[in-house]
This record gives sequence, C-alpha cells and structure tokens, in this order.
Amino acid sequence: MAHRRVLAIVAAAGGLVLAVAPAGAGPSDQRGTLKLTHRLDLSGGPYIEGSVSYLHLRHGRRVVFRRSRPGSIDARLHPRVGLYRVVTFQRPCNGNCSTLDPPVDRCSERVRVYAGETSRVGSVTRPGRGCRMRVVEPPAFPSTRRVRAARRYVRGRAVSSFALIDSHGRLRGFAPHRRYVTASVVKAMLLVARLRQIGNRLPSAPDRAVLEPMIQFSDNGSADAAYGWVGDAGLLAVADRADMGDLTVGGHWGAVYFSAADQARFFLRVDRLVPRRARAYARRLLSSIVSYQRWGFSRFSVRRGWHTFFKGGWRQTGRGALVHEAALFERDGRRFSLVVLTDGNPSHDYGTETLRGVARRIFR
Repeated sequence: MAHRRVLAIVAAAGGLVLAVAPAGAGPSDQRGTLKLTHRLDLSGGPYIEGSVSYLHLRHGRRVVFRRSRPGSIDARLHPRVGLYRVVTFQRPCNGNCSTLDPPVDRCSERVRVYAGETSRVGSVTRPGRGCRMRVVEPPAFPSTRRVRAARRYVRGRAVSSFALIDSHGRLRGFAPHRRYVTASVVKAMLLVARLRQIGNRLPSAPDRAVLEPMIQFSDNGSADAAYGWVGDAGLLAVADRADMGDLTVGGHWGAVYFSAADQARFFLRVDRLVPRRARAYARRLLSSIVSYQRWGFSRFSVRRGWHTFFKGGWRQTGRGALVHEAALFERDGRRFSLVVLTDGNPSHDYGTETLRGVARRIFR
C-alpha cells in the first residue's frame, strides 16, 4: 500500500504562501507524473454570486503551471523531478464574474515528483470555511519492512548500529545515537571541510594531491595533511552545518567520535555542504573508491541501479575489529543515506559481513 501523507489546512483569507526552493543535486531532465485536482464543496452554500478557482504549481520562485476557471480543476502534468508547491485559492465574483474580489480560502502544500512515478495532490474548498489539501506521494525507500529486517539482523551482531534517512527524510535505524570512534569515514568530512575552506573554486593541484589519495585510497598520510589544514575547527564547522549532534573531536582526525545518525545526516546533505563549483569534484571522489575497498554497500546498491557515494573505515580497537561504512544513494530523483557502524568484531571479515547483511536487506 502506498505511503500516504495527509494534511488538513484551513487557510485564512489573504494568507501568505511561501515558495520553496527546489531540492536535489541539480537540474535533471528526468520526469514524473503529477495529478492535481481541485473541488468545491457547496454543501454548506456557495459564494454569494460565484467564484473563480485558481490552481498554481510553483518550483522555487517560479510559477511553472497555472489554471483558473469557475468550479473544479483537473490537471495531469509531467514535470521534472524535484520539490514543488501546489497553491489553490478562490476569487469570489459578481454574477458574470466581470469583477473579481481578492483571493480567499487559500491552501498550499509541498509535493515531491519522482522519476517514472506518480504523485497526487487534491484539494477541497468549502466557501468561506477554508480548504483541505491532501498529498499522496509514492512510498518511501527503503520500506518499513526492509528497515525492520535490517534492524532484526543488526540486533544479533557484535556491537553494531545503523541509521538511514529514507527518501522522505525520516531517520530510521537501530541504536542510531550510539557513539563510536571513527576510522577512515571521517575523511569524507575532511574533504568537505577543505573544500569549504578554499571557497567557491576548484581545488588546486596541491589540494588534489592530498584529497584524492585520502578519499580514493584512504591514505592516512594524506588525511594528516588535510587535518593540518582544517583542524578540529573545520570538522566542527561541518558537523554544525550537518546537524551532527553526537560528534566530538579530540585533537586528531583519528580521535573523532560520532554516531550513525550523525553520518547519515552528513552524507544526505553532502552536496549542499560543498561549495557549488566543487560539488562535482567531491561527488567524483566519493564515487570512485578503489575496488578492493568496496566490500560493503556498493556490492548491492550498484547492482540495483543506485549511484553510490561512500566512505568506509576500519581499524583495531580495544574491543576488536572496527568496521564502518557511510553512503549516499541516488536513483531516478530519489536519494537516501545509510550508515553502519560496528566495533568488537572478531575479524575484519565479520564486520564487512555485517555491512553486507544490512545492505542485502535494504536493497533486495
């Protein structure tokens, strides 16, 4: 059954409608379907002489579709994927509608359009009594069933947590706020901190000579150099922008502690954290990890057609083997993040199997 998000809004006359800026990683030619309906409920009486119905679709600051007519409105659109706002209102009028009054009985709500899928928005206006708007989007990915399966699996492993932020923006997981010492996962934060530090430009050759081996090969010496540039202050600035409330620093990149929820928030927002001119560069690095370090999520996500941007990490601790992985996934206008953190594993292979076990249940 499709996930349903139902909202009731009573809109006062002359209420303010705010346009919402488009979300996502950039322009796309992928399209979905958006079905819009607007109805008048006259059971409590009509406007005194009549009215004209208005329906607008906004994308950012622009009105990309508008229709007006007396009575009901239906529209079937095929917009590009992204976040939109639907606005409806009435303008009462005289008998032949040659004179229109100011707008009344407004409704507005956001709706996301996904590639190849159908979203629906319906509104009903009762003259003089406001309106109700209902938004029905495709079900979130991953589904509740898949998340529950992953939760049951992780509960039976060594000290482990996972967190994901699904395609509707909900944080899900198991022990998502339990804190772990980092391994190389924090190198993705070092990358973002350095790109923010140099401003809205592409990194120089000396920058690239450090950042590329740090991400693609997980080189620790390069991480030391990057940390020397940004320090704890740079990491904390990134954490603050990403709403990483569990993260602490300790004077070295290897002494950072964070939770799975922290990293899920960071990876979901990584595009917006990087200055615009360097976003493609950051995405290229995080999607081109060497093959022998792709022992976790990507074995399943890529096979299912998801573009995968990730960083893994591993080290020994007093508990045993620590194995982490954090990632962002994108497909057909949808995006979600997934993080698995583990410690106390009897071996590195045991830890990587935990990563694969979660991914298998999420992507199957």
